[in-house]
Amino acid sequence: MAGDLKIKEEACPGNIYTSKRDFFTLAGWAVLLTTVAIYTSKLLGPKAIGGFFFPRVLFEPSPVFPVGYPADFAPGTVTVLKSRKIFIVREGNSFKAISVICQHLGCAVHWTKEKNIFECPCHGSKYYKNGVNFAGPAPRPLNHFQVSLSDDGKMVVNTEQRVPIETKLVV
Repeated sequence: MAGDLKIKEEACPGNIYTSKRDFFTLAGWAVLLTTVAIYTSKLLGPKAIGGFFFPRVLFEPSPVFPVGYPADFAPGTVTVLKSRKIFIVREGNSFKAISVICQHLGCAVHWTKEKNIFECPCHGSKYYKNGVNFAGPAPRPLNHFQVSLSDDGKMVVNTEQRVPIETKLVV
């Protein structure tokens, strides 16, 4: 039997796998080098393979955006901009940008024209037209954002800049 074992070793003189450790080390290097070769190749390139290894970038809209000309909003109205999650409230010649997000648990409040108030459909918080809470579990008023006029006369809202409730843009 000892002779048979010696014959098998001599039959495979180029045996590079002497242990499991060596095999898995070589397999790991092969996977790494193959991945690098595919990633850097011009056929597949980083866009095809790189998305698997690197997170995609989230692009958020700018917090500073135009909402229109003052004449676009009728006096005494509340206009909702759902994509930007704000209300534009016009009282006479003054404008306010008020958040749609309820201060209780973050639901979207709705303007009820018949009652002249903002209402949260989730838990019943109620807000006056100026955004001050008066009923329900909401602990504080709706957020108000900075409104200004651009050089071309459009109103611009900055949702990064919170302002006191009394602040308004007078045109």
